[in-house]
Amino acid sequence: MKIVVDMLGGDLGIGATYDGLNMFLKEHNDVEVFAVGTKSILDGLDNVKVIDANQVVKMDAHAMELLHDKDSSMAKAINTLVSQDADAIVSCGGTGALLTLATIRVKKLESVDRPALISPIPTIQPNKKTLLLDLGANNENKVEDLISFIKMAKVYYKSIYGVNANFALLSNGSEQDKGSPLVQATHKRIKEINIPGFIGNIESNEILLGKADIIVTDGYTGNIALKAIEGTGRVVKQLLKENFTASLKNKISYLLTKKTLKKKIEMLSSKPLGGAMFIGIKKVVVKAHGNSDSIAFKNALETAYKCVKSNIISNIDKGLKDEL
Repeated sequence: MKIVVDMLGGDLGIGATYDGLNMFLKEHNDVEVFAVGTKSILDGLDNVKVIDANQVVKMDAHAMELLHDKDSSMAKAINTLVSQDADAIVSCGGTGALLTLATIRVKKLESVDRPALISPIPTIQPNKKTLLLDLGANNENKVEDLISFIKMAKVYYKSIYGVNANFALLSNGSEQDKGSPLVQATHKRIKEINIPGFIGNIESNEILLGKADIIVTDGYTGNIALKAIEGTGRVVKQLLKENFTASLKNKISYLLTKKTLKKKIEMLSSKPLGGAMFIGIKKVVVKAHGNSDSIAFKNALETAYKCVKSNIISNIDKGLKDEL
């Protein structure tokens, strides 16, 4: 297995990606890694092929700029993915830039019109795996896009978790006639073609309850939902911190409940979940969160590793073609 790692572009700098990659390497000796970043720093990693790069792709770069970009770490990483026929790439860089470069240079699967960004999300159910997509690969979508997302996500779930998934549409009401024109039309289309596992609409206040294995929406709505979830998690942690440091009595209460409380808080954390994958591309392309620390970045690498091990790309390609 070959994995290309873009070491630059994260909010916390190369130190976080370096430590994350180092932790990953200690657990996996069956991976050939190409690390793209500052050579003088990365030379400290064992059994890694280093590709020197010191520039970060611009966040506001247009498609034509990206097409001619040869010097940024992301561009060099994508080029390495192609030239070395590697299996996967992981990057903390900008979502739009990564999608654009992957789409142009790696290409989409033949049966896919629009790729989507898919990721597990936290739920209050221990060990419950819920996938949400699209998380922002698209600003606008058609009914056919959401149908494609559903089919790809079901294959993803089966490949990674080993079970057939149910799925729901994100809407502003559980009734069939609720939702935007896109949601209503997609709901109708799902019924017409009888996609198995459909449990109807789900509202945003139920996302974290773990009722659905897969929650499908357009990229604009999905990105807003994801950031609302992340923001809620941060606010909850902040409120708890303020409460438990307010007085000596509260500090004692914290010490008495620390172990249980930590487990509950971790249930809202995105760190253990790994990165989000651009589903529908011909290779595994994983987008780590921009503010990933070493643990989160290590888990993004684990996501790429699991996707390659499960033959996710060929499974999705075959699954979509079988539907035709």
